Amino acid sequence: MGLLFDENKQILTLFTNHCNKISFLCICSAIIVTFTLVSEGYVDPTYFSENALLPGYVNREFSAQPYLNSVLTRLKDVTKSRPGEFVSDWLVNEFNSIGLHSYEHNYTFEYPFDDKKIINGKSVYAILEAPRAPNTEALIISSPYQSSKKFNGKTLPGIGLMLAMAKYFSKKSYLAKDVIFLISGQEIGFQAWLDSYHEVYSSPVLTSGYLTAKSGPIQAAVNLQIDDEDITQLEIEIEGINGQLPNLDLFNVAVELATRESITPTFHGKSHPFSTDFYQVSQNYALTTASMMISQGKTKSTGLHGIFQKYAIQAITLKGIGQNSGNKQDDYLSVPFYVVGRVVEGVFRSLNNLLERFNRSYWFYLLPSTRRYISIGYYMIPFGLLVIPLLFKALNIYLKMNLDSCHDESGSLWAALPFNFYCHVCGFLVASLPFFLQRFAWIYQSHNLAFKEAIYYSLIVSSLLFIFNPLVKLNKNSIELLKARQCVTLINLALILSCLSLFNISLALFLTILMMPIAYICVSLPNNLLRKLFSPLVFLIHPLSISYLCILGTSLWFNSQLDITSHIQQSFQNHKSLLLGQLEDWYIYGNWTYLFGSAFLFPIWLQIID
Repeated sequence: MGLLFDENKQILTLFTNHCNKISFLCICSAIIVTFTLVSEGYVDPTYFSENALLPGYVNREFSAQPYLNSVLTRLKDVTKSRPGEFVSDWLVNEFNSIGLHSYEHNYTFEYPFDDKKIINGKSVYAILEAPRAPNTEALIISSPYQSSKKFNGKTLPGIGLMLAMAKYFSKKSYLAKDVIFLISGQEIGFQAWLDSYHEVYSSPVLTSGYLTAKSGPIQAAVNLQIDDEDITQLEIEIEGINGQLPNLDLFNVAVELATRESITPTFHGKSHPFSTDFYQVSQNYALTTASMMISQGKTKSTGLHGIFQKYAIQAITLKGIGQNSGNKQDDYLSVPFYVVGRVVEGVFRSLNNLLERFNRSYWFYLLPSTRRYISIGYYMIPFGLLVIPLLFKALNIYLKMNLDSCHDESGSLWAALPFNFYCHVCGFLVASLPFFLQRFAWIYQSHNLAFKEAIYYSLIVSSLLFIFNPLVKLNKNSIELLKARQCVTLINLALILSCLSLFNISLALFLTILMMPIAYICVSLPNNLLRKLFSPLVFLIHPLSISYLCILGTSLWFNSQLDITSHIQQSFQNHKSLLLGQLEDWYIYGNWTYLFGSAFLFPIWLQIID
């Protein structure tokens, strides 16, 4: 190693002298490349990688049959006579009258926190067996059951359309895959049904029950979220749990068939811009991409399709935007909602042509519009340019440690690993806090605290305790050891962000933009006094601070009438609710946001603030 430094000492010295300039150049290059990727002329048009889908050759024959109007009227009548009740028996009888095999699925959900309330729920599903294949593969049409507009609006039109599609498909002989029709009154019902279907038990708080009948492996699913009978646009939702995305070909099929049926397909409220104005189109691309990245970075599913994606089922949600919706665009023409049925028919006939599972096209992409995409090979370039300054700075610190004339054993990177290990142990202890609070619930219940407050204040207190832990300050007087710790911290941060980018590029990019400059500046400050003065800024990259600032920024943006004190207080309460929601998603759906923030981001923050 010493010979290597001696032979390249001039080059390495040049690098150490200009490391900050090189890093700044990388950041500027990343900004330029980012604006280039979302500009007209540089984004790629979408296409079909799997030619077997053949959406252009699919004949759509579904029309507004008398049964569609009849079943929707009868469904509305029965929901009025039984308000707030999931009419599972009526749905089973209706599927049976069509000629399908229909069943009820029972499940039990025990809320994991506080009151431990138990919910007994039901789902209804029917299986249309393919006449041309022996139950080897299946497709799913799903819809939630909501009979009131209290939450996301009524879904009765979508359920009526599903029943009409079931009757329509039952008379066709071209199906080579079974079609499963699934309806549940609660979101957790879809999770329970899929657990039972695959005979897995992914959540300790959910008793999935048993399915009376099954079909073959599920290839794809389309979730219907239709609350109006006059549709102005068809919103296609794709972001799933932890930022997972479906195969791009499935999205392209829905866009193509919606366009052919003269219904405007939209993505995050925007259709493909047909304009000759370069700047207007580029602005539209940038806003749509930013909207998708914000949605993906939240790690929460935008619809029920996200539950299917957990099981490697390619799924999307088709959300009908009606006349009375606040998202309606005035320049979009209204079409009868049975047109959505023609789109669904086309999608399923295209999927029926597949000879194998989705294995082409992209699973990692960003969408500037419904007709353009940015592949992983492109968007990783600006991300890499933003992350690489961390590695440059780590290399710079390491080279200075070895180029200096005096060497100290404490300057070895191996000497910094115990502290790195200690920080990650602290992170896993923080990740285990919910389990400890559940086990010793009497501690906070005796002080009349709910679980939401207990976990929130426990995280704050534990963070402060770990900061002032005297074990962290041992051997702090050694400059060489401090540099070794900084080097390992930067490498650790770069590795974590790089690994995250392979799963959720939006969250990884957001964290990189926020954490990279602060971490870089912290290790660049020449003395301890400046580091102490700069330390309050480091608190901004604590996982709790990051989420709170996002909520506060959203509140300031959308509620301009409130004063700043009201914003702070309201955001504080919303922050506690957000944390509880993330824990619920972790326990129920396997959302790893809390685990990632506590087990990985928190140790990095602890090392930076050291």
